[in-house]
Amino acid sequence: MDVLGFYPMWYVPVVGSAIIIGIIASLHVLASHTSVGASILLAYLATKAYRENQPQIYDYIKKYLLTLLVFSYVSGSITGPGIWFSTTVGNPRGISALIHNFVWVWAAEWIWFVAEVTLVYILYYTLGRIDQRSWLRLAWIFAIGSWATMYIIVGILSFMLSPGHEKWFATGSILDAFYNKNYFPHLLSRTAYMFAIAGIIGLGIAALMKKDLPEKVYKDIVRTLSYWGIGGVIFGFVFFAWYMSTLPERSHIMIEGIVPLYLKVSIMLTILIVLTYFFLTAIRPQFARFWVSLPIFILIYFTGVFPEEKIRETIRKPYIAGEFMWSNQIVSRDVPAKGIKSEVPVIDQKGLLTVNAFVPEGLKKIDSQNEIMAGKAIAILQCSGCHNVTGSTGLRPFGQKFEGMTDPNVVYGFLAGYLRDNPPPYMPKFVGTDEELRALSAYIAHLISNGGSVSAKIEVPNTPAEAKKEVQP
Repeated sequence: MDVLGFYPMWYVPVVGSAIIIGIIASLHVLASHTSVGASILLAYLATKAYRENQPQIYDYIKKYLLTLLVFSYVSGSITGPGIWFSTTVGNPRGISALIHNFVWVWAAEWIWFVAEVTLVYILYYTLGRIDQRSWLRLAWIFAIGSWATMYIIVGILSFMLSPGHEKWFATGSILDAFYNKNYFPHLLSRTAYMFAIAGIIGLGIAALMKKDLPEKVYKDIVRTLSYWGIGGVIFGFVFFAWYMSTLPERSHIMIEGIVPLYLKVSIMLTILIVLTYFFLTAIRPQFARFWVSLPIFILIYFTGVFPEEKIRETIRKPYIAGEFMWSNQIVSRDVPAKGIKSEVPVIDQKGLLTVNAFVPEGLKKIDSQNEIMAGKAIAILQCSGCHNVTGSTGLRPFGQKFEGMTDPNVVYGFLAGYLRDNPPPYMPKFVGTDEELRALSAYIAHLISNGGSVSAKIEVPNTPAEAKKEVQP
């Protein structure tokens, strides 16, 4: 039997595997962006302390370094492997495609990360124990190494959205993939916003240390953080506008018509709140309060980072990597430079259930006994990356998308016209045999007839041989 290189499918009812990955990834982004932004801010403050002979600033720097150790590097070290684990089980073919293309880039990122973690410990435990000039050099090496991790990872993240040109498909060059169309605006936008994130938590630390710092030093620190934060928000907005101009057309269609308005409003309100707080603390440093900074920092995660990551993942659709692999892990086009062939013709000819080695034998051939379960298997394999295919709530649920469609023939007519013959630019086309499309239609009609919600379990009907064994005495 001819099979393609599929893996078992991880289906999470209601929310979907993508949301699980997104929650972990957003926590990692918050931790990593805080550490990268703080590394540069602290190096600047250390330079300021050295040149202006303000040793009290070092007390603040040490407190911030401890915060980074406890928050960013502990949570970052947990959520980093969490991303690898969840993406590996959530979309193994997608992560495999990225590894094969960027293995040495990722290796470089890991080296920089090890150096970054090592240096943050060295900086914390050597502050005040070695001469200031040597410590300052280490601080700037730490800042450069920390930012290098972002410099590297953004190239991979941008490629996941789109190479932005046809050159990579012909050359297969890692540089053509890495320096894609939206790489630099993406990098600069994240770099700018990381100063705002680091500035918020920095204001909270300064507020806690207010009684321990001379008033002049306290005001100087708060104003420095505020100015960097204001600049980060403003430049981040400018670079984000540039980033938007580099997006493929399908992404613009999704932003305008698919991405919920509340996500966009949430991000804009978060930016406005952060910017207002920075202006207030720049004018009157006394406005810096820990119990204001902490809620804003938490708010940034829930109403800023998570919505942004969700939108970025959404506008990448229908692809998971480089505009050649769909989010359902099917290779959708040739990549001549890599020897990759589209799997669409093979699946259309032989059927998705046939070429997937992990589909139970009892569903390989569709008949009246297994049609609905075969259709459910197809829904999970082809659609569950973006939809809740067994219910009416959560991630773009089938129960709502097909509400009222209880006739399999009506569903079939809709799917044939919408997904097989003329799919929208942000959705994969249906691939498989006509028999499989009818099985999917039968399953959807069955789902709607049962109130729009069924069990995620796939029950394989007994084969005639198995049935015969069961009735034997």
